[in-house]
Amino acid sequence: MPAAPADRPLPGAVCLDLSRLLSRVGRGPLTGIDRVERAYADFVLGAIADPTFLFRTSRGYVLTGPAVARRFLDGIDGRRAWARPDAISILTGKGAVPRHGAEAELRAGRIARCLPRGVGRMLARHLPRGVRYLNTGHSNLTGRMLSGIRGVAGARVTVFIHDLIPVLTPEFARPEVPARFAAMLARVGRGSDLVICNSADTETRLRAHLAGQDRMPDFVTAHLGLSPIPKSEPVSGVSSLSKARFVSLGTIEPRKNIGLLLDVWEELARQFAPEDLPQLHLVGRRGWRSEALLARLDAHPLRNRVGFEHSGLSDGQVRTLLQGSLGLLFPPLSEGFGLPPAEAARLGVVPFCADLTVLREVMGKSAVYLDPRDVYSWTETIKKRIAGKADVPDMAQYRAPTWQAHFQTVAAAL
Repeated sequence: MPAAPADRPLPGAVCLDLSRLLSRVGRGPLTGIDRVERAYADFVLGAIADPTFLFRTSRGYVLTGPAVARRFLDGIDGRRAWARPDAISILTGKGAVPRHGAEAELRAGRIARCLPRGVGRMLARHLPRGVRYLNTGHSNLTGRMLSGIRGVAGARVTVFIHDLIPVLTPEFARPEVPARFAAMLARVGRGSDLVICNSADTETRLRAHLAGQDRMPDFVTAHLGLSPIPKSEPVSGVSSLSKARFVSLGTIEPRKNIGLLLDVWEELARQFAPEDLPQLHLVGRRGWRSEALLARLDAHPLRNRVGFEHSGLSDGQVRTLLQGSLGLLFPPLSEGFGLPPAEAARLGVVPFCADLTVLREVMGKSAVYLDPRDVYSWTETIKKRIAGKADVPDMAQYRAPTWQAHFQTVAAAL
């Protein structure tokens, strides 16, 4: 998924942290934040003559050059298999985990590596004066890491913040996450020079959250771009895609408000003959704090009749489900940016979205907005869509956000 480089190169030396992507090895398709870190890797490789890349592994830190990073990205993209785990992984009893094959490769091709407590010394020894440290994945933003990069003469820190969901809606997070996330945001506020936000809504909320701190970083808002449109691929386990269908794309968890869609389909089942019910395709991995939702989903009477759950689909398979559907259903109760509506709109598919400030910012007039807590309005709108009577935007007018524009904004801020 190469991202187009910005018109102007980044100034000086850059070290990009790829710890989040390493943590995702062997865990299925990339999520939204993963995709951002992946796009930044291509950007840095295209904009900097000799960048460095930092990985937080299960045994400490590894610093590599561009050739090793490119090989790592080939593995992330599925273009090759990972190497066998090395003795370090085997001795720690973790050799069977796919991530440890990737870690073995990084250690073999390293510029340097160290245990966690030695990261400051390693960075000071191997990174050039004035290096720009980029962290785009909400990972590895520890006090030790930020202090370590500050130990490099003239170093500057740029951090990407995607959302404030754990502190704004803690009921949707694991119990330990809100306090941990708030502490991370405080470290970012104190220890970074520039914060990149994916939306003006995220920036406004972050500024308010950090208000009162002794210092504030600079901020820049840059909407996310989209990956190239993938080739369609067949979807197994679906008997027919000729029936009317709607698609929901995102992690299956309470924050994404999947329960509302189940309520809607139960109401539709009371009003439609079985043969006339549209299909509902839920695409995404199962998330946390979802026990009641997943139990309901597993026992649902419409499951595998008109309701289908898909986990681990490729981008090409997602395109197959979306293209030709009657719409993307996207009713989250909170969101940081919302890539699925933009991805659907680019294919000419109408997004039916929760009426959230950030979604109106990102999608403008190219979506239908509904109260995410009003089952009736979603049911009636979907019925009108099935009948061809819904008032929907002209998707031919939609202009998708691009990584080119994103990186031009970021490069100017840097």
